[in-house]
Amino acid sequence: MVADGVDDEGKWLAEGIAGVQHNAFYMHRALDANNLREALKFSAQMLSELRTSKLSPHKYYELYMRAFDELRKVEIFFKDEARHGVSVVDLYELVQHAGNILPRLYLLCTVGSVYIKTKEAPAKDILKDLVEMSRAVQHPIRGLFLRSYLCLVTRDKLPGLGSEYEGDGETVMDAVEFVLQNFTEMNKLWVRMQHQVLWCL
Repeated sequence: MVADGVDDEGKWLAEGIAGVQHNAFYMHRALDANNLREALKFSAQMLSELRTSKLSPHKYYELYMRAFDELRKVEIFFKDEARHGVSVVDLYELVQHAGNILPRLYLLCTVGSVYIKTKEAPAKDILKDLVEMSRAVQHPIRGLFLRSYLCLVTRDKLPGLGSEYEGDGETVMDAVEFVLQNFTEMNKLWVRMQHQVLWCL
């Protein structure tokens, strides 16, 4: 019976990876054509594969890393306004129209990282926006990986002493508050995931 569960999980992972690869193929074509609308459409569909509840954390990580590698290409595209013709401010608003919450937040974190880099808005405001909106994902595994992604894309963009993102009224305490708030939410999700595991035993 356990073997059947393992086989099923392997099948679900393979299906998820196939879905990521399928949508990533069309996403690449849209990126090459500088077609923002299609790029957003297929990147959101690709990220929808991360909405699964069927995988263990270990298998979910494998699926997440496939999507993560593709998101790096999307981020490069977002950075080049000359290619897609939309300001980062408008892009930040645009990705919030993605149909499902999880793809929307991954795209929002990606654009938010680019937004901070442009310095067109205070880093602390964007960070606060991202960390609070991420609360919308309360599924333990999906939420933990989303918040891990948020940490990764913002780790070199935190305001602080000597940081290029230290603007007027921004201090290292803003960075500390962001990190602690994200860590606190991750800890809550981790505890919830442990309870779910114990309940299944």
